[in-house]
Amino acid sequence: MSESGVPAPPEGRIDVENRAGVWVLSLHGEHDLATQPSLREQLGHVRAAGGAIVVDLTPTTFVDSTIIGALLECAAELDPGEAGVFAIAPPEAAARRLADLVRLGDALPVYDDLVTGIDAARMAGGGGVP
Repeated sequence: MSESGVPAPPEGRIDVENRAGVWVLSLHGEHDLATQPSLREQLGHVRAAGGAIVVDLTPTTFVDSTIIGALLECAAELDPGEAGVFAIAPPEAAARRLADLVRLGDALPVYDDLVTGIDAARMAGGGGVP
């Protein structure tokens, strides 16, 4: 709780795991300018490790344009032989509304659920790295 007695906004957290060669970054809570450097750092680590990257926005309560910008930058920096970056944003989520508004799907695939996104990442050649 803040000093005023108003509950503090949930802090952003990024969970990273490898699911059969596909890196899954799950963003929890609020993500904005304050958490964007951490996301960029995690994206850099998993990119260096190799394999497709799936960023799950399902558990987020808030996402701003700096987070979308980090995803776009990561996707733009990929070399032709590298596996891609994929986003998960359910249709009813605020993150999906933002993704649709900025046309994120024009730059990288956006899927409704994690299972579909991971399957797509594996099909795109991102499942070969342990």
